[in-house]
Amino acid sequence: MPSLGDFPDEIIRHVLWFVSPEDNLAVVQHLSRRFYHLGSESLLWRQYCRTSFTYWHPDHDIENKFLSIPSSVAWKDLWIARKRSTTKVSRLLDGILSTKVGQLSKLQQICLLGYDAKDYLLEQCHIDDSAEDVLARRYYANSALDSIHRGIAVDVWSKYQSNPLSTRGLDRALGAFDMFVLHDQLQDLDYISRSFDSLATRFRQECPGLEDMSTRQKALALVRWLRANNLTGMHEPDTNYRNLRNCLIGHALSEDEHPSLPLISSAIFCCVAERLGMTSACCSFPTHAHASVFAPPGLTLDGVEENNPNAELESMFLDPFGSDEEVTLLDLRMKLVEFGWTQTAEAFLKASPVLVIVQRAAQNIKGAHAEIHNTTDNEARVEEMKRLRTGHPDLNLEAAYYSSMWADLLTKRTSSLHWDANLNSFLNRFALSWSEDAWIVEKYLVPLYDAFVNAQQQQRQRDGWESVHEILAMLRNLDNRRPTVSRRYTEEICTRVRYKIGQVFRHKRYGYIGIINGWDATGTSSLPTPHYLAGEETDEETLTPGEYGRSRPVKTFYTCLRPTVDRLRVSQDNMEIITDPSLIPETLFYLAGKFFKRFDRDTCTFVSNLKEYYPDD
Repeated sequence: MPSLGDFPDEIIRHVLWFVSPEDNLAVVQHLSRRFYHLGSESLLWRQYCRTSFTYWHPDHDIENKFLSIPSSVAWKDLWIARKRSTTKVSRLLDGILSTKVGQLSKLQQICLLGYDAKDYLLEQCHIDDSAEDVLARRYYANSALDSIHRGIAVDVWSKYQSNPLSTRGLDRALGAFDMFVLHDQLQDLDYISRSFDSLATRFRQECPGLEDMSTRQKALALVRWLRANNLTGMHEPDTNYRNLRNCLIGHALSEDEHPSLPLISSAIFCCVAERLGMTSACCSFPTHAHASVFAPPGLTLDGVEENNPNAELESMFLDPFGSDEEVTLLDLRMKLVEFGWTQTAEAFLKASPVLVIVQRAAQNIKGAHAEIHNTTDNEARVEEMKRLRTGHPDLNLEAAYYSSMWADLLTKRTSSLHWDANLNSFLNRFALSWSEDAWIVEKYLVPLYDAFVNAQQQQRQRDGWESVHEILAMLRNLDNRRPTVSRRYTEEICTRVRYKIGQVFRHKRYGYIGIINGWDATGTSSLPTPHYLAGEETDEETLTPGEYGRSRPVKTFYTCLRPTVDRLRVSQDNMEIITDPSLIPETLFYLAGKFFKRFDRDTCTFVSNLKEYYPDD
């Protein structure tokens, strides 16, 4: 019978397209010199790169590589390099799950690989429920992926620091806010750019004769087309105006109803108009952003030749959020008078730099955050205001607020009056809830912080929560600290500590649900640190000796995981164990992965991943 080697090269090349790249490397290329060369051809390995990986770090310039001649790129070497990156991510993630020591360091190593780590992380985000460590694996894969997305967003904003007056790149600058709540979805910055490309193509196809129109006609045709296709504005703004998703341009493009605030509606118009050859920019008009369009050099908006070559470019204004018609300059000036703006009013009628639009988008997110927290009498309404396409609503709300804090620090000068106050608020949230972003802080915020401190005329000692360097050092120290082991080695401890790591309880007084993730049989001295005491629970603190010198009985304390905090101190006296899984908030199942491997539904307990600290639980 003929062997494989008897077939011509063309047949073998075709067969190799159905062989996995791993088998090609491990088997086929070891058969003979001929098979080595056939299995190493650039065209084959380009296909392997295309089918094996979806996401690539920008440094690879992969789109241009795919468009180039196959022989001009070392495709086999590129595939092997990507495979090594995936293996590295897998090893680091396994290390994160095996020990709490060095978790932050390993997370940062994954994050520094950027999109080269994304394919593997996405697989782990959706690992099967039967996995032994399903909750932990999903949690840390999501944490790394989210941090990568945030790093990309921060990088976009940081680029404007050297060019603060730029009006270019509005789509990516606003899309950066979406990256903070992207999670495992497709709507990243590239998706947003492609969506605008697609809208421009659709408009050209549906608007014949576009090239023969004047700039004014094109602008009016575009705003009417966007509104007719429900791509701007929102349904029932009186009710829905402060919905979080209305602040996000990626959501506006991908949601079926495309709801958006005036700022986002104007940005959508501007981004499509730019792709159609018009010069357009957002106008940060008070209370209601508009879009502006400028005439081409040497022409008026109506296509008439401009007689004065030194004349300022003619401009027009549009309100894509609420009108099909042009907004006159007189109308805008009259509104400014109504608002009390009589000086420097012309600044609101000019094209706003991207940084100004980003700052305003950040304020919109903060406004939505405040409105949601202030709406306490309508739970269904609050849930609708927080709803995004994916993720846990409360966590998304905090992530969006976190994005607005990053935007404030990166888009405002360190000499501004509020930069220091913004920094203090940011550092507190970062250290408590987003420590995996230490690599982003070190790369982008530390240089700004150092410049800010060095520019102070009267320098003062900045330490603790006011110092970026000290917070980063604290996180590194916590990350490298060896575990303190707590054992149930005496009958007294077993008697005093009635509950175990992973049990779920309801607080008797305040009603919240929590998961036990730490305990101390003799007060609070051996509780895991850092841990926190809620203001309403300060009366649970042990006082020894007691009032008038009398000793008080030492209580048993635990730390627990809640949706708002990792380790909240709580007294054993105030805990009521629950055994009904349906009572556990969905958000807790996601957050539990930080401390637990999986959930045992039969016992209504989370299986501990804290054996280094509590080996007997």
